[in-house]
Amino acid sequence: MTGIEKIIEKIRQESLEKCNAIIAEAKENGNELVAASKAKAEKDAEKIINDGKKEAARKEAAAKAAAETITKTRYLEVKNAIVNDIIAAAYEKIEQMEDEQYFSLLLSLCEKNVESGEGVMYLSKRDLERAPEDFEESINSLVYEKGAVRLSKKAGDIENGFVLVYGDMEVNCTLRAIFDEKHDLLRDALCKELFPS
Repeated sequence: MTGIEKIIEKIRQESLEKCNAIIAEAKENGNELVAASKAKAEKDAEKIINDGKKEAARKEAAAKAAAETITKTRYLEVKNAIVNDIIAAAYEKIEQMEDEQYFSLLLSLCEKNVESGEGVMYLSKRDLERAPEDFEESINSLVYEKGAVRLSKKAGDIENGFVLVYGDMEVNCTLRAIFDEKHDLLRDALCKELFPS
């Protein structure tokens, strides 16, 4: 081999060694990059899985809370319906009382609601027709200390119960007015009785 051939061979050998070193370094860097990418991918996958589990747990809790709310709401609706049905049934039962019981109830209501002075009591057409003959007398024997009540021969525009009129002032003792006024008290009492906590 000549001198030039030796130099070319030496350069070729050095180039080959440098190429091999670069390839080895690239492989090493590539392996490190693959290992780092794999570690990052595993870490990211773990985070995604954990986030998914947290989101699933959050959604499950939200669904459970929503279901509980719906159940409670439905329970309250049913409870309200039962209470309202009982109140309506009580109203109807009073409306359908025998005359003696019904007018005894009206006497009691009058005694509790009479004002001082002379008042006029208006009954419904139906009640005026079935009132006992001595009803006005019975009223006045109960309320004589406070005042007097005259039973109007003209029916009031009411369904039941009565209205007491003292000049410009009216005391509404119709069953509807009493039930409306006492609705919350009736409701609370029924709820305590039927649905104790």
